[in-house]
Amino acid sequence: MAATAGVATPIYVYEVASTQGAQAAVRRLAEKSGQNTPSSTYLYQGTPVQVDVAGGTGFIIACPAITSVATAHIAGISLEPGHNLTTSGVPQQVGTAPSPPQNQPNAVIIFGGAWPSDGTLGFAVAQDNNLFVGIEGGSTTDADGTIAQAQLGAIYGLTQDATTKYWYVDIDKNGTSSGACIEIVGFIDPVGTLHGRVMFRVTKAAQQLLT
Repeated sequence: MAATAGVATPIYVYEVASTQGAQAAVRRLAEKSGQNTPSSTYLYQGTPVQVDVAGGTGFIIACPAITSVATAHIAGISLEPGHNLTTSGVPQQVGTAPSPPQNQPNAVIIFGGAWPSDGTLGFAVAQDNNLFVGIEGGSTTDADGTIAQAQLGAIYGLTQDATTKYWYVDIDKNGTSSGACIEIVGFIDPVGTLHGRVMFRVTKAAQQLLT
């Protein structure tokens, strides 16, 4: 049967496991240019991101396909879309022209509700306390993405939905050699639900900024 497509939604923080506070650990790091374009891996809100491994640039990018131990590096889950910067780490104006009057040559008028564009990208850090929610799917057979009790505590992968461009918990990636990088720690939807929502943490081995 065909792989899962057209069902993945943004991944988001569902719960903070630590009792020391209710806020998810978040960081902002310099973003690589060209993110959130068709030529990139689509850096949308709710996308796994990493400090560029293959390119070695040191900038945040959308994760490429996670298919092995070598590619299973996750810094966190994006809290905003990529800004499609022209130059890596350099802010782009998101306001209108001209600048405000009254001797404010460096000021801009920012659109209401606009994401900040300071050259960085905000993401919820991949660490044990940040528990995320994603839907199940299967990169080999769509029906494999059905919640089963035996999945609790097991490790699986993350795969990008070819249609929505968001990522799902891939039950067909069930070993580190194939890119397993998350551990299911709870079910949001009932056992037996196709494309059900599950709660997961990124495994220690895949936590790029904490290992």
